[in-house]
Amino acid sequence: MDKNVKGKVTSIIAEINEIARELEDISHGLGREFKGIGSVKSAQSLQQAANKYRKVSNELRKI
Repeated sequence: MDKNVKGKVTSIIAEINEIARELEDISHGLGREFKGIGSVKSAQSLQQAANKYRKVSNELRKI
């Protein structure tokens, strides 16, 4: 793989990981700060989105 392309892919992976971390932080914050079914569902949904971003990141690492 071209060095320039590899650098871009690495940059994209880093950005995806940052998004996943932010989603996880928000998810944990919802769980701590709010109570009720809506907050639980929202936190779970954000965690699922973070997991999907992590999967994408892992797939990009295989390139």
